[in-house]
Amino acid sequence: MFAPLFVVWSSHIELSVIIPAHNEAAVIAHQLDALAAQSWDGDWEVIVVDNCSTDGTAAVVEAHARAHKRVRVVPASEQPSRNYARNVGIMASRSRGFALTDADDIVGPSWVAAMGDALRDHELVTGPLELDRLNPASLADSRGRRHEWKSPTLCGVFPAAHGNNIAMQRAAYDRIGGFDEDPRLLGSEDIEISMRAWMDGIVLFFSPDAVVHYRYRTDPRILWQQGRRYGRSRPMLVRKLRESGRPRPPRFAGWRSWAWLVVHVADVGRPERRAAWVWVAGNRLGQLEGSIRYRALFV
Repeated sequence: MFAPLFVVWSSHIELSVIIPAHNEAAVIAHQLDALAAQSWDGDWEVIVVDNCSTDGTAAVVEAHARAHKRVRVVPASEQPSRNYARNVGIMASRSRGFALTDADDIVGPSWVAAMGDALRDHELVTGPLELDRLNPASLADSRGRRHEWKSPTLCGVFPAAHGNNIAMQRAAYDRIGGFDEDPRLLGSEDIEISMRAWMDGIVLFFSPDAVVHYRYRTDPRILWQQGRRYGRSRPMLVRKLRESGRPRPPRFAGWRSWAWLVVHVADVGRPERRAAWVWVAGNRLGQLEGSIRYRALFV
């Protein structure tokens, strides 16, 4: 678990936007341009955390920072880890609240104001993920849309923030211990920190104006690997719930997805439908592997 250090917060910066970035030189300028167009009545900054990039990501950000003084680059070179980079960026921030998004996504035009306003009254905030702007229709539909305009849950047990669209008051972050850097949680980091916040009594607030345009991966091999990682980490969270004495989701909560794979197996041969099948199959296999590894049946 990451142990946060306490820092002296700035008296005038109210919000820090944190962007972890690993080899995002090709796309990060679009995110920074979207942030440069934002307006809000509070003072805010943008911190891009260069996490072991080798493609010139830092140079792209530094060029942007020369034109937009609120932007700065912070290195995170000890390990290639998104949660490590998030924690480094948060610790380098100078505000009483922070908002996280990803380098390859694009925030909506009122995202900073929506997050900043919400953090004045709420400890933990998330918002919608819009899927159509950055993805072809078949890919946008590939994971379903039930959580596009609301916060997801772990099978209804507790609400979770989206990892590329999350904001938190710094005091709450320090209290619950920051982002867990355990590599086994890759794919469920946002659900894990939401779980600890829920256990601490923090209420997740959903801000409908805090929209992030979410970019999906397009390569079926990457989708398979990503889905498998995401699925493998879920039973680890179920085990944590069980060990804490909290309610846990049903053991066979994913039976409909298994049935869907059988019914739609022919979609593997259809390019326009392949992404959905590959994603679901990787996710189901990952949850089966995680159930065995963590001795917590959740398939």
